[in-house]
Amino acid sequence: MQSSEWAVPETFDITRPSPRHLTFGGAVHYCLGAPLARMEAELAVQTIVTRFPDLRLATDDVEWLDNFNVRGHKELPVAI
Repeated sequence: MQSSEWAVPETFDITRPSPRHLTFGGAVHYCLGAPLARMEAELAVQTIVTRFPDLRLATDDVEWLDNFNVRGHKELPVAI
């Protein structure tokens, strides 16, 4: 019998706490969709910057996430 982090893993439970973030994995478990996700993100950022050439940060006080696995901001307020 294989153990699981959840009591009933095959059941959808919207109240279940979020699992650990897995990002794109690594080695043999590397996500096959990672290159597509990165390309989509790059295209999205290029589109936003092109559409809003005056886009800028709305604050100089940007707070980073307190997370060892994921690098990013808690929020990124911008002005158009």
